[in-house]
Amino acid sequence: MRFFWSTLSAIFVKDIVTELRSRQVLPTMIVLGMLIVWVLRMASEAILTSKAVMGPVALWISFLFSGLLVQERSFAAEQQHDCIYGLLLAPIDQGTIYLSKLLANTAMLCIFEIIIVPVVLVAFRLGPDTRWPALAGVLLLGNIGISSVGTLFSAVVRVSRARSSLLSVLVLVVLMPMMIPATFALLTVFGAVPETLQGTGALSFIGSFNAAVGYMIAFDAVFVVACWLLFGFAIKE
Repeated sequence: MRFFWSTLSAIFVKDIVTELRSRQVLPTMIVLGMLIVWVLRMASEAILTSKAVMGPVALWISFLFSGLLVQERSFAAEQQHDCIYGLLLAPIDQGTIYLSKLLANTAMLCIFEIIIVPVVLVAFRLGPDTRWPALAGVLLLGNIGISSVGTLFSAVVRVSRARSSLLSVLVLVVLMPMMIPATFALLTVFGAVPETLQGTGALSFIGSFNAAVGYMIAFDAVFVVACWLLFGFAIKE
């Protein structure tokens, strides 16, 4: 167990330090996120849409597309000089590689959110009042969901010439079931919809904020375990 944690932390720290020193992904994520927020802010003014609705939409869109940049870089450093073979030949479980990459991608998204969330709150004049723990919890669950799927598919498409577009299609399609409850949860946090929603529509079947969080937890648990089990096959292909 001690060897597992030391290996996990070593790969995690290596990835975080490498990305922060290279300054390739995080600045691009911030610029892209701010551009998305600015465009949607202008659109909300033009069509007089509720800012409590457009704010959560801007958050999730910026997280999704900026998160794809992080996932694409998951194995870029190892792939450039065939270092991936050295990593695979190391006497460590391949599932540990996946978990460390998952944690690194989640951490990068959290750093990005620390910067972009205040920008969205100011741009759309939003405030979750006293629901900061709920906001942080929903965003963390979303980060884990995005990173769990993205890390696996990044290993699958790493040798493809069209890996950027292929990764985007695969990740966005798989994340669709999570984004409905995630959107409902964030709209509830900002007061755009009531805690309990009944009727017909894309969001009504979820029922309540607690149910939405439950869906997200179930999605994260299923895909983290499934991707961890499949990673060994994906990385060898």
